[in-house]
Amino acid sequence: MGLDEFLNQLPEDDDASINYALLPELSRLTGPEAEEFGQLWLEWSSKRVHEIVTRMISLCEEQPDVEFEAIYKQGLRHASSEVRLASLQGLEESVDRALIKPLCEMLKSDPVADVRAAAAIPLAHLSAMAQMGKLGTRYTTSLVETLYSVLEDEREVQDVKLKALEAVSVFGDDRLAPHIEAAWSSGRLAARQSSLFAMGRTSDPKWVDRVVPDLEHDAASIRYEAAMAMGELGDERHLHALEAPLDDVDLTVQLAAISAVERIGGDTAKSLLELKLVSTEPRVVELVQQALQTLKDEEDLDEVVTHEMARAMLGAGDTLPGIDTEGYEPAEIEGWSNLPDPSEVDDFGTGITEEAEELGLDRGDPFDIDLPPEDPWDHEEKF
Repeated sequence: MGLDEFLNQLPEDDDASINYALLPELSRLTGPEAEEFGQLWLEWSSKRVHEIVTRMISLCEEQPDVEFEAIYKQGLRHASSEVRLASLQGLEESVDRALIKPLCEMLKSDPVADVRAAAAIPLAHLSAMAQMGKLGTRYTTSLVETLYSVLEDEREVQDVKLKALEAVSVFGDDRLAPHIEAAWSSGRLAARQSSLFAMGRTSDPKWVDRVVPDLEHDAASIRYEAAMAMGELGDERHLHALEAPLDDVDLTVQLAAISAVERIGGDTAKSLLELKLVSTEPRVVELVQQALQTLKDEEDLDEVVTHEMARAMLGAGDTLPGIDTEGYEPAEIEGWSNLPDPSEVDDFGTGITEEAEELGLDRGDPFDIDLPPEDPWDHEEKF
């Protein structure tokens, strides 16, 4: 079963229909298998390859247990821009830091503007990981420098620059504000949407005064982005501004407002959501019920975990805060005080330092450092 099973059932004629019931056989291919599959693509029409990739994306939405990331990576190298676009769509939420370099190269140099813009979308997801400290410093630096170089490139088309703006906004440094302001005031709907999206990703409440007026914008797409941004920027004082979006004529705006109210939380948010339980739209009622349950769970957790319990769980009475010292020798406990501050160790959560990462010992498992990378995409020399 697997790649061979799929290939054995594949018609030789490019125009013949494919038995897509066998597509799960291609789930979780190893790096070498995916490379073999990518080589076979060269013998097929671009139309067939594109159809296979799009079917994979649809299957992933229906069956979360299947995964085709190794194949999508092969698609990034395909001669057809349609295949590259579909492959980028499949990688939009990838957490593989080895993708940063090829995606940055695509963003800067792919000959098709739509592909360059699409490359910024998975980079936005990886940027969020970097901002949370889940990637090494060199990855973060590479992301920031590449995204700003595209954003500040006067020769680049605006649609690509807007996607770069959305991606880099999560870092929220001093260079960002002028670009957000320019996009917001440009007069183009697409630019305004991107600016609102970027405002939300900064999590900086200074943008609230820009966002609130757009909750009543004529374009539903703008109202939607404004509502989503409010969930990241607003607090209980701003809940009244979301009352109108909760009853918006556009369903997507209503759903965005419900999500925003839930993220803000509090008693007023709960009351606003309860009023929506009488909606005639099933999706609204379903999302409201989920939001109310989430708020209730958070309230229950606050009530159950008292300050005293938290102190006990964190070992506040131990010799060292947060460490259970029971069963350890005094000499061992004394040695703990000489350990480095975890916040100063750049090991991206795996225990592998940046120095080890530079040597290629960065696969995240301290027990496999003597093995070569299984996936050729996880080795920088491939690019």
